This record gives sequence, structure tokens and C-alpha cells, in this order.
Amino acid sequence: MSVSIYYTAQRKQKLTEDEQEAIHKLISDYSVDQEIEKYVQTGEGYNWTSFDVYNPEISTEEDVIFEGSTQLPDNSEEAMWEGVQHWSALLSQIRCVIWDAEWHVHIDDQVLLWDDEYVEYDLSK
Repeated sequence: MSVSIYYTAQRKQKLTEDEQEAIHKLISDYSVDQEIEKYVQTGEGYNWTSFDVYNPEISTEEDVIFEGSTQLPDNSEEAMWEGVQHWSALLSQIRCVIWDAEWHVHIDDQVLLWDDEYVEYDLSK
């Protein structure tokens, strides 16, 4: 059974071009495409999936400007934890770009809490 991380940001104003570019760059910086290719070719490493962002024109709720879900790797004891850390770090960076949105991030039924002091998701709670 797979486990995924889900993310949604809502606000009245759509993403600006600058925000879209910044988010695209962050997603590229955090890409696991090379790790996916290595796993497919050799069977080594984690069974990652790419970070998935849904089409904003087909949102599930009103005023959703950014949303998606990504399956976490689960082929070893540490794989899922590595996936949680990796994708929550990316989402923390994206949240800083879209700082004025209302965010909801969760892993299945476990909500990830935002830490205003450290400007990141607190994975200890």
C-alpha cells in the first residue's frame, strides 16, 4: 500500500508569473528524475516518483492556486522518511514563495505543521 504527501495552497489571487517561475525552478532543483532513472536501470536506490502538481485550471476547491500529491518511496526502511524530508523541504521553499496563501500539507491522515520560527514544516510532531 502506497503512502503519499498531499499539498494545497489557496488564496484569491492566482499565481503571478514570477511565482510560477520561482516554483518551477524549485521543483527542478529538487527533482529526483536521476534517482528514478538509476532505480529503473539498476534497481538501486529508492523507488521515487516525480513531484506532481495538478493543473490549476482544474482545481478541486475554490481559490486553489497550487495543489498536488506525490507518492513516497517505500522500498526500504529509510526510504519513506527520506521522501518525507525531501518533499517537505521542497514544499517549505514553495510555501515561502506563496507566503500569503492558506496551506494544507498532509501525509495520508497526518497533517504536517508549519513552524513560523524556522520557516519549514516541523516533522517532529
